Amino acid sequence: MKNICTLLAAVLLTTTTYAQIGINNENPDASAALDITSTTGGLLVPRMTNAQRQAISSPAAGLQVFVTDFEGGRFMFYDGTEWGTLSFTEKRPEAPTIGTATAISGEATVPFTAPSSDGGSAITSYTATSSPGDFTGTISQSGSGSIIVSGLTSGTAYTFTVTATNAIGTSLASAVSNSVVTPQPQLGDFYGGGVVFKLFHAGQIGYVEGETHGLIAAVQDQSSGIQWYNDSYVTTGATETAIGTGSANTDAIISVQGPTETSYAAGLARANTGGGYTDWFLPSKAELNKMWLERETINTTASANGGSNFSSNWYWSSTESGSSYAWIHHLSDGGTQVLDKSYSVWVRAVRAF
Repeated sequence: MKNICTLLAAVLLTTTTYAQIGINNENPDASAALDITSTTGGLLVPRMTNAQRQAISSPAAGLQVFVTDFEGGRFMFYDGTEWGTLSFTEKRPEAPTIGTATAISGEATVPFTAPSSDGGSAITSYTATSSPGDFTGTISQSGSGSIIVSGLTSGTAYTFTVTATNAIGTSLASAVSNSVVTPQPQLGDFYGGGVVFKLFHAGQIGYVEGETHGLIAAVQDQSSGIQWYNDSYVTTGATETAIGTGSANTDAIISVQGPTETSYAAGLARANTGGGYTDWFLPSKAELNKMWLERETINTTASANGGSNFSSNWYWSSTESGSSYAWIHHLSDGGTQVLDKSYSVWVRAVRAF
């Protein structure tokens, strides 16, 4: 009771001393009786049911409430004669209409139709969300279209919903789409940011029984001429040659030569971000040979997805041969040899999935 009396006394003193009251504001505007300053919250008017609003005795002109059970919730005010509702001229869009989803390895295409009402404010984007996983894809446009949702797990059944967003907010979700199952990736698929060119088999590094894993080639070269070393002849320990060892080789090279990515082959390969992935590496000697064997498949899929063919030139592997040399492979005639690490040749990054 003592605290309440103290608070009332403070309010009375404030109203007596000043013509205006400021909340979080020491200098309220002269035109306002109450001036509230906040960047984290708004003014919350009384909330009540429509029956409670109707029971208000002799409402004053200008009285405003929020009616919770009237048309989903409406602001209402009394103009001195009768009650009316405040109309929203701009609000969030209505929900889009979902289409029939389809899937390929690792991703789904989710078509949608724009809602009949954009809420009075132009729609700026649409977002599709998967279940399970909450994987999302977003497209920036106002009209109907399709959204690609990536990163999906092969063999898992997914459904999707789509929302529309304008300057006011985001719509309710659409109805749930049909269920789709993303198939296991196959050789030549555009998947995981590049082209699948190798599927692991039993006995190879990266093989997991009952699962599909392999190697992906980037859709374009990262360099048409870069040296293997970082200006110093040293032994990095990157001597593995087999399928599945390129990532470990690349780690070994970077740990010795340093993270200056754009100055040497392995660092440049690791710096690649194709498809949004950051685990690219310089292929091992055997991995580079497999890229040569599958070059036509890689070229065809890469070209169809905004990439380019291999050059008729030598490419670096991540496999070194002593402190001064590393293995290279010619991706036109299949030749292989060691080359001084200071020479500049081509780079095409790969990643594992």
